[in-house]
Amino acid sequence: MYYYLDTHQKPTGPFTHEELRSLLQRGIIFPDTLIAQKGADTWQKYGEVFPDEAACSDDLPPIPDEMKKATHPAGHCPKCGVEILTEQDELPLRCPTCQFPLRPEEATNVVSCLRHSLVQYVIIRGRARRAEFLWFVLFYMVTLGVVSQCLPSLYDLASLLLIIPSITLSVRRMHDTGRSGWCIAVPLLLQIAGAGICFAGGISTIINVLRSADQVAPPVGAIFSPLLIAGLIVCGVAVLAGLYYFIIAMFWDSQRGPNKYGPSPKYPLAKPEA
Repeated sequence: MYYYLDTHQKPTGPFTHEELRSLLQRGIIFPDTLIAQKGADTWQKYGEVFPDEAACSDDLPPIPDEMKKATHPAGHCPKCGVEILTEQDELPLRCPTCQFPLRPEEATNVVSCLRHSLVQYVIIRGRARRAEFLWFVLFYMVTLGVVSQCLPSLYDLASLLLIIPSITLSVRRMHDTGRSGWCIAVPLLLQIAGAGICFAGGISTIINVLRSADQVAPPVGAIFSPLLIAGLIVCGVAVLAGLYYFIIAMFWDSQRGPNKYGPSPKYPLAKPEA
């Protein structure tokens, strides 16, 4: 196994001899690139270690000027560490060395976004971009709208089938913004708690009404239970919390670089945010 020094003098590897030869043929490394075998004491030029292969590469014709493209380094592959050269800030789909995905195809294509969301039907690990969330929300609303108008008998089934991917996608979207997936459970738990308090308050209100039936004009405070008012307040807070996290999922940009939930699908080579 071998390592080579990239343009930033950073050891990159390990690679087999065949992989190094492939890098040389692709123009990623050159005969004067320093390489070292695992466990070696010194670095040597590729041409000194493999003189026959370096001589073969020198026999290749030069690349025409019109075919040369201005490139600049954008970072290193998260898997093999090879330096990634980009053109106009456009990342390649995969690492040229190890084929590790750098720019997911589902990032911009609506069909790929929906396919990716449905394939990860029950998966909450990882991250999801804003585009994937927006396209799925649109798909969710259009699908239920069409089913309710054309096949109303299947509306409950369609809602049940789509509720699971909508939850898992929301969790991955929260991960993409650097938040815990439990954030989306906060509005739901508040709604359940509010409904329970409202139920208890409603029972108490009915009892108060029955007790005040013989009064001509009973005071409002004697009829409406404080539990009912508290339950309505909790339900209102739940609605506001749900709206807050929905706005985050809709409009918050992806957290740059990897976080504890996985690599960024939008900024795979960016440094992690503080």
